[in-house]
Amino acid sequence: MTKRYRVGIIGTGGISRAHSRGYIACEHTEIVAAADISEEQLKKYGDEFSVKSLYTDYMEMLNKENIDIVSVCTWHKTHCEIVVNAAPYVKGIMCEKPMALNLREADAMIEACDKANTKLAIGHQRRFAAGHVKGREMLQQGEIGDLRFAWISSPPPLVGWGTHVVDLMRYYLGDVESVMGQIDVSKKERSIKHGEYNEDVASAYIKFKSGKSGLFETESGQHKLYFFGEDGEIEAQVGGGLRVKTKGSAEWIHPSLEQIDHFTAEMYELVAAIEEEREHLSSGREGRAAMEVLMAIFESSRRRKTIVLPLEEKEHPLELMIEAGEI
Repeated sequence: MTKRYRVGIIGTGGISRAHSRGYIACEHTEIVAAADISEEQLKKYGDEFSVKSLYTDYMEMLNKENIDIVSVCTWHKTHCEIVVNAAPYVKGIMCEKPMALNLREADAMIEACDKANTKLAIGHQRRFAAGHVKGREMLQQGEIGDLRFAWISSPPPLVGWGTHVVDLMRYYLGDVESVMGQIDVSKKERSIKHGEYNEDVASAYIKFKSGKSGLFETESGQHKLYFFGEDGEIEAQVGGGLRVKTKGSAEWIHPSLEQIDHFTAEMYELVAAIEEEREHLSSGREGRAAMEVLMAIFESSRRRKTIVLPLEEKEHPLELMIEAGEI
């Protein structure tokens, strides 16, 4: 019988509500404590979710509460430090996306969790949407024939919003071989909230190890993935909506889907990863792979050439460009 896992929430802002509802819906988890540097946010969260053990220092929470799982729901710039510090205390970590601000931080997070035998998952919960599970199955089973091309779009910025689309792109099409990207920047200031520089627009031609290719862009501001096959098309909304055209049909078809809550599904998966001693479907390594593609878009623009993965640069290329006055 699956044990009951004690959960601590680190960061009690907006996204913590979605994580918390996922844990509440998962029969194997219970939220026992929360931490936030804001006492006001903490109290509001504690009242909303009936959590009494509240801390303004997450390390104090980890030392006192015998936590099994933590969710890291803080701003991007704090993810690495918190995950590295929490890894020795817990069995599993659900870290919000984006994983980190550069590959150096992502590697440190993975290394710390590997050393502690802690299962690290990144909050790319869209992988669990019924529409994406079905769309990927249809693509892989050849229901639109051989894939000719993919078009993937996200609102900017790349690291904030694009991470979901790039992760889904890899979920559908597999590992990336090379990236040819271009970006433009007008506001050369760090985000006060998240700590990183952001581009205005970006586009990239992406080639996969399978030989397939696709175009990624943020100019349209849409949040979609299109797959054009020899015999049809698949249109997948990032939120999970799905419609398809198959061979012999000129009309869009909306497949019947059994809707599930994405956050609940990723929490069940984290429990399973812990108990089965395996990687989460949206593991730290999968999160790093998505981040590597995003960083390669910046690096391609910086170097003015196609970047063949693995990416050697471990810092954020946009930060390097701005601070060197190259853009």
